[in-house]
Amino acid sequence: MTFLRATAVAAILAAGGAQAQTTTIGFDALEHPGILGSVFNSYSEGGYDFDSSFLGLLSSAHQSNFAYAGSAGLGATLLTTTTLSRTDGAAFSLSSISLADFVSLPGAYDVTFVGHQVGGGTVSQTFSLDGSHTFSDYTFTGFNNLLSASWKEGALHTFQVDNIAASVSAVPEPATYGMMLGGLGLLAFLRRRKNAA
Repeated sequence: MTFLRATAVAAILAAGGAQAQTTTIGFDALEHPGILGSVFNSYSEGGYDFDSSFLGLLSSAHQSNFAYAGSAGLGATLLTTTTLSRTDGAAFSLSSISLADFVSLPGAYDVTFVGHQVGGGTVSQTFSLDGSHTFSDYTFTGFNNLLSASWKEGALHTFQVDNIAASVSAVPEPATYGMMLGGLGLLAFLRRRKNAA
């Protein structure tokens, strides 16, 4: 009896453990030698799309460029709004990001990220950058169930992003639901048998 009960509970727990699929967007395709940089309207990686606002451009510094921060990152021109979304339109979460100065006047400044949630709500978070061309890691709080996230470059300060940790919840397969129902059925059977005795 105890073995059957343990088997039923294990089946329910296994079925309920749909894991999130985490992707780290590292912009490796933008890594290039040279002193120049790349400029483009949009960029896609790992199932995520980055789009620039009207008249804005996305960009990336090449390895010998003064704005290069140790790895390829995604920056943008002045006053550009960058929008991140899933290619398939699914909801996603953001947990962390690396940020560095891109092209700016000297000094520290703040950058704000806005998450647009399923159902119409928003969440925002502001990070302080010290103005260096070295990536530092930042952690998002509450950036869950997003349809998109956006950020805007300043008029005097622009920044670049790298190593964005994004995740989308895995959709359970039909076999997973079958395993959960089987476990629940087995528990019901054991309870009924115990009550009959």
